[in-house]
Amino acid sequence: MRPAEYTRMFEMEETYWWFVARRKLVCELIDLLALSPRSRLLDVGCGTGANLKAFNKELERVGIDASDAALDFCHQRGLTALVQGNIEHSGLEPASFDVVTALDVLEHVDDDMQALRELLRVSKPGGFLLITVPAFGFLWSEHDEALHHRRRYTVAELESKLVAAGFQVARISYFLATLFLPILFVRVIQNLTKKRIEPQATHVILPLWLNSLIVRVLDVEKRLLRWTWRMPFGVSIVAVARKPAVLEPTPKAVGSQIEQNVPAESVAYR
Repeated sequence: MRPAEYTRMFEMEETYWWFVARRKLVCELIDLLALSPRSRLLDVGCGTGANLKAFNKELERVGIDASDAALDFCHQRGLTALVQGNIEHSGLEPASFDVVTALDVLEHVDDDMQALRELLRVSKPGGFLLITVPAFGFLWSEHDEALHHRRRYTVAELESKLVAAGFQVARISYFLATLFLPILFVRVIQNLTKKRIEPQATHVILPLWLNSLIVRVLDVEKRLLRWTWRMPFGVSIVAVARKPAVLEPTPKAVGSQIEQNVPAESVAYR
C-alpha cells in the first residue's frame, strides 16, 4: 500500500464508519472465543494499529506489518510489541499464538495459499484465525488498485482455501450487506467515469450524523450475524477458523504420540 494511504488510514481509522464497524465486529468475535487472560494474539498486517490497540487488553497483543510507515504510526498510538515482517514468511516461532487476526490483508499478497499456511504455522494447536477480506470480483474498482489488492473473494472460495491450508472453518459469512447496493452503484459509476492516472482509495468523508447512522445500522447487521452466520451477499467476508487441536496421524505415526511445538517465550519486537 502507498505511504499516503497509511497517512489517510491513521487519520480516519478511529472514526470512519467502515473501520469502526469492522473493528466492533472483530472485537466481539474475539470476546466470544472466551480466551484465558494473557493468551497471545497476533494482528497480521496491523497497519496503523487502531485495531491492535482496541483488542482485549487482557491479551498479550503483538502486531506485524511489512511497512515501516505503518509501524511508525503504531508507535504513535503507543504500541511497542511490533514485528516487521510479511504474512507469507513472518519469521515468527511456530505454534506461538492463541488467536491470529488478518483483517483485509490476504487480498494484498501474491500467494494467498502460502500466507494461509503461514498463519496456520504460527497458530497454536486449537488456536483461532479471524479473517476479513473484500468480496466479489465485480466490485473491483480504483479503490482496490489504490490499496494494491490482488483479488476479491467469494465465501465459497475463501472457505475452500482455508480448508486446503489446514484450518477448520467454524463461521463464515458476507458482511456489510446493508450497504451492498449503494456501494455497487458507486463502484460502477467510478469505473465508468474514471479519469485519474493515479488511483485513489474511496473513503468519502461523510457528515458526522450520517457516519454515526451507518455505524448504528451496521450494529444491527452485526447482531443479525449472531443468528444467521450466512448472509447471502455483502461487500466484505468475515470468517472464524481454527487450527486442529490434534493433528491427524500419518500411517507411520499410528500408535505414537505426536509432539507439539513449544511456543516461544520471546519475540524480537521493533
